[in-house]
Parts: sequence; structure tokens; C-alpha cells
Amino acid sequence: MISYCIACYRPVYSQLLIEELIRKTSTPFEILLWLNVDDPIFNQFLSDLRADGVPIRILGSTPQNIGMDAYFRLFEASQFDMVTQIDDDVVCISPGIAQTAAEIFERFPNVGMLTADVWQDEFTTGARPPLEHYALVDPKHGLYAGPIDGWFAVYRKRSLQQCRRIPRGPYVFIGGHMQQLLPQIGMRGLLCARMRVFHVIGPHYVSYFNMLDFEIQKYSRLGRTDIVRWYSEARGSLPPREELHARVEKIRESLR
Repeated sequence: MISYCIACYRPVYSQLLIEELIRKTSTPFEILLWLNVDDPIFNQFLSDLRADGVPIRILGSTPQNIGMDAYFRLFEASQFDMVTQIDDDVVCISPGIAQTAAEIFERFPNVGMLTADVWQDEFTTGARPPLEHYALVDPKHGLYAGPIDGWFAVYRKRSLQQCRRIPRGPYVFIGGHMQQLLPQIGMRGLLCARMRVFHVIGPHYVSYFNMLDFEIQKYSRLGRTDIVRWYSEARGSLPPREELHARVEKIRESLR
């Protein structure tokens, strides 16, 4: 029913994400990976899953990190009618996302893309703007029109024909481009509040997963001085780990 596509660059997050997908999907699925990193512990984790019969396919490995380019290759290899683009720093998801997306796609034939809503609190935006930037489309299904991207986006596979119009590069907002391109084929992309994820954005939760230095280095290479400044300036004022742990467990509980 659903193909999960992940370009893995941060093994700490990717392992948590893959475990969530396996645990919370009760329909036929496949997990397609492109490894933008060579990590022996993560490689063994994947090998163990495949030995256990988990439907994981590794399409390629480019440790030099080809970034978002990897998703186009994963999309082309997908087998199911629903194809999901997932950022590898999504570490927790609500259950039943595949069923929810299938229900909405059946009910709304002009919807070609559904982006999951994100956990938000004073420590994270989850990459989503405030909800006042969105217009409610359908309260029953929790659908909103507004700015979306591919932090966790489910596409109808046939809508991905529009990918050929997206510029290639290591740092491309595929989901944002898709939202703009879908009207050309009579479709649209929406935010779905019934699908929720914990997208690790912001120095507080990043530090909880011991990824702060990694993320600062990554965004420095990408020239994102705004994020580098945000993460660096927060380093000296982070809450105790015990508080962060309690918050992360609260988020996980909310997404069970």
C-alpha cells in the first residue's frame, strides 16, 4: 500500500524513524533507503532488519551526501500507489498514517499530496509555520491549505510525474515544489492534522539526541547561517537533560 522513502544522513534519527515505521504500519509497506552516510552500527541495524524479513531495500550509497537528489531515485523505484518522502530527522509518528492517507485520497480525488502535521511547543516549530497561515478545508479529515513541504509527505504515485520539473540539488525543497506544481495536473497538496509526527527541529530537542554539534556543522556547510546562529546561541541556555527527557516522552505518548 505505501512506499516509505528516506535519504539517511543522520543514523541516530534514521534508526528511530525506521523502527517507528515498522511498529506503526499495519498495511503492506516497503522502506526504500538511500544511504548518504556510511555508518557501521547503522549498517548492521539494517542488515539485522533485512535478515528478519523486514521489507527494506537500499537503493544506493553515496557517503559524500548527495542530499535531496536521493529522493528522486527512491521515488522512481517505489512499488506502491502511495509514496512517502520523509526527512530522516522525523523520529516519531502517529499510527495509521497509511490508512488515513488512503481514506483521504479516495474521498478527495484532487488531493495529490498530504503533509503530516508536526508536534509544536515552545522548543520547536517542527518546520511548520503557525496555524494562522492556513485555511481549514475539511474539519472532519483535518485538512488545511497553506505552506507545506516534505518533512513527511504522502504522494499519489502518479502525481510524482511532476518531479521531473523540480531542479536537482543537495538542498531542494521537494515538497514545496510539488505543492506549486500539482495544480498543473488538477491536484493540490494539503496539510493533514490527523497525521502527526515529531520532527526534530530546534536546538533543545536536537541537543537531547546529542546531535547539536552535528547539526551546526551540517548547516554551516549548507550556508544556513540563520540556523547556525540559532543553534550556537542556545548552547549555553539549554534545560537539564531530565526535563528534555520528560518532554520527549510526553511527545512520544501523544503519538501512540
